[in-house]
Amino acid sequence: MIAILKNRRGPFYLITTFFAIVFFAIFASSLAILFSLFLIAILISYPILLDWISRLYGQEDIADEVHYAKTKDGWNIALHRHIPPIPNHTLAPVIVVHGIATNKYVIDLDKRHSLPYYLKLRGYEVFAVSLRGAGASYHESRGGYEDFTFDDLVKYDVPAILSKVLSITGSKRVNWVGHSMGAMILYSYLGVSTKKEKEKVASFVSIGGPGNLNHLGLSLIGLLSRFPRARKVLDLKFGASMLAPLAGEIYTPIDEILYNPKATRPRTVKKVMKNAIENISEGLIEQFMSWIETKKMSSLNGFHDYIELQKEITVPSLFIAGAKDAIATPETVKFVYDRAGAKYKKFLIISKEEGCTEDYGHGCLILGEKAEDDVFPKVESFLREFGTSKKLSWFGQLERKIRKRVGLRTT
Repeated sequence: MIAILKNRRGPFYLITTFFAIVFFAIFASSLAILFSLFLIAILISYPILLDWISRLYGQEDIADEVHYAKTKDGWNIALHRHIPPIPNHTLAPVIVVHGIATNKYVIDLDKRHSLPYYLKLRGYEVFAVSLRGAGASYHESRGGYEDFTFDDLVKYDVPAILSKVLSITGSKRVNWVGHSMGAMILYSYLGVSTKKEKEKVASFVSIGGPGNLNHLGLSLIGLLSRFPRARKVLDLKFGASMLAPLAGEIYTPIDEILYNPKATRPRTVKKVMKNAIENISEGLIEQFMSWIETKKMSSLNGFHDYIELQKEITVPSLFIAGAKDAIATPETVKFVYDRAGAKYKKFLIISKEEGCTEDYGHGCLILGEKAEDDVFPKVESFLREFGTSKKLSWFGQLERKIRKRVGLRTT
């Protein structure tokens, strides 16, 4: 006790410590008040700020037309059509689909960052899709309809999109290119569809489409499952628009999950934040969070095991992964590649080791500054080989088998 008293400082230090604590308390309170006032000012000036942000980072639709695919449950799915200047009628039309929390602009942003536009210039007729709840898609009910699940996308959106594109183009077959969840819904559709329905898909390209979500449990995305109330009050679309001017300037852990700044420019990220981000349906995110926690991917009614059904992917398929992708890691993309029952399938990693300019992240696979050199040609080459409007003749199939055996293709 005596030792403790000896180590204590005199009254002067006690007084200065007291005032220091009071000062920091007032300072912290003042910062909290100032921050609150700043947020209020942003909300009040939102219309003015939004107009300014729109002028800086807004993006016009570069597609030629917009059509709508009507689903059986009342949604009208927006199909942004790209018409090639010199069409190649031997090639089947291509459907390009975005992932979760985004719309068609993430896959069709501008002429430099658009797989649909790239394919259009090479003779393909392309449809950039905004799934239900995203972009220009809308529900027929007066009050709108926002609560839907992954099962609904598989059951309603995919068949409606396929049917409408076949009707518009007059083709008997289409190609499907999906980024992230846009690939996952076709994994599942091919698993539950009939042989006749599968024949409508000439070929399939998965760009960063994970075969499972087991690896996300400890990530920031996985942690959302512990905070259901936070998910309900977050407005992703509003927040992304307001933060667009800052996007890409400060590299955060969230950015690290979504893209590699060495491969995707800040200006591109800003445009995506302003134009491409959407809110997530409560039903959809609940289903995803359940999959992350249980490490199973089942339909809500329990009838379908989507992982088990990956064996039913029998159409020619290309699986592309980014070396630095934290959402669809190379291992999770390879997982579904290994399970797929397709006779013709290929797996690629976009990395410096494989001769690409950078190690690509999740968003970089479609938005990277060099994606039109590192990724898009690989997609186009696969579509040109397998994505024909008619099935190959017996001789054509024999030629393909010979080419495969002599090593002209890697499966």
